[in-house]
Amino acid sequence: MKFEPTYNYGDTDLTIDHNLICWKFGELIKNLITLSSNADRQAEIIGIGATCDEMALEFDTYLTMSYNSFLDHNFLTQDQVNKLIELDTFFIERSGDKSPDFWDDFTLEINPEWEIVRQKASNILELLGMQNLAIEFDREEEYEMTRNGKRITMQSTKIRLVYK
Repeated sequence: MKFEPTYNYGDTDLTIDHNLICWKFGELIKNLITLSSNADRQAEIIGIGATCDEMALEFDTYLTMSYNSFLDHNFLTQDQVNKLIELDTFFIERSGDKSPDFWDDFTLEINPEWEIVRQKASNILELLGMQNLAIEFDREEEYEMTRNGKRITMQSTKIRLVYK
């Protein structure tokens, strides 16, 4: 089975196992690119919301629920999975009340622990041979006017992988 990173597997029949695994793997790669990006780019990609939390939750979702499938379909080796689990453990060690500063979006740019995350994610992308990919996205937002001003009611972001 082959994975083509710039192909939009989200437009395929996701009831077919191969398509679903490729889509999930693509989401993991997108997340790793986001994690490896600088703080401004991370916030830009995530959009409205808790940037730190969103990045970690997405990573957990696409890694822990699917890495066995990625191994079974030869998208990952055990060594690559070990590096991914190492990054997941880094997040787990800071979860909850263990390290509130780590999850503070206002310190995302200056917190040295997020530089560690960026470096780990970059190293994993290189290990996967995916370091030549970037993210492009389209975002739609809807607002409503309230007596306190404009309030966002919906944000939708479509992210795609492209070659640099």
